[in-house]
Amino acid sequence: MKALIAFIVMAVVVLTLIEINERVKAKKTPKNEDCQKETDGEDCSACELLSVCEKKSDS
Repeated sequence: MKALIAFIVMAVVVLTLIEINERVKAKKTPKNEDCQKETDGEDCSACELLSVCEKKSDS
């Protein structure tokens, strides 16, 4: 039982660290405003910004 709890806690810590790392990388990466104009909503690999894809799919 203790091992299961430890495993769950470890998984939560790992997921939290991954999320923090992604946020730090997003802050360090300069946002390219032209990239949003260049993408057609289908292919966002040109700018490598997932937020562009998410914004296009939300609207």
